Amino acid sequence: MTIHVTPGSPLPRRFTAGDLRLMLAAGILREDERVELLDGELVEMAAKGFAQDVVKNALVRRLVPLLPEAAYLGIESTLQLGPGLLLEPDLLLAPMSARSATPEGFCTIPGPEILLVIEVAASSLAYDRGRKAALYARHGVREYWVIDAQEREAWVHRGPAEGLYRDPAELSRDSVLRPEAEELAMIMAPLAELG
Repeated sequence: MTIHVTPGSPLPRRFTAGDLRLMLAAGILREDERVELLDGELVEMAAKGFAQDVVKNALVRRLVPLLPEAAYLGIESTLQLGPGLLLEPDLLLAPMSARSATPEGFCTIPGPEILLVIEVAASSLAYDRGRKAALYARHGVREYWVIDAQEREAWVHRGPAEGLYRDPAELSRDSVLRPEAEELAMIMAPLAELG
């Protein structure tokens, strides 16, 4: 890969999913490295802490027995939503039939067909509630939850329009999370019981 630098102010180099695939093939990046590609910017993700694992595992235990057979549950799976956008949500729910592979070999699901994305965060709360929420909204993801792994509070984002979610709701520790999608009506997750 040749990178040309022009005189004056340097411009950031934007990467694509294809570039990332080449970096993986060349050994520049390892498959197990925790990175996301956000609008062409390669971002290193923080390591998951104990509280995040506890909450994520509690969610998985609640979700798995309730999901219909035709549902796809992605757990820290790479999701390509555009040429320069690779995300690794903690949990993702969609119809199995909505999944396909991109030419670069990553999973893709059209944003409006994704039923729910969940991020469990500790140190990245502002990032997940801000930049990532805007990315999911821009791609039409219907519902996006951010759960504070330490405090067991949550922010529920619904109704994406013009790259934003309408009035995200902040839920306290004594609240119960319930997805809006009809296909997930059987799911409920009391925040206080996640861990």
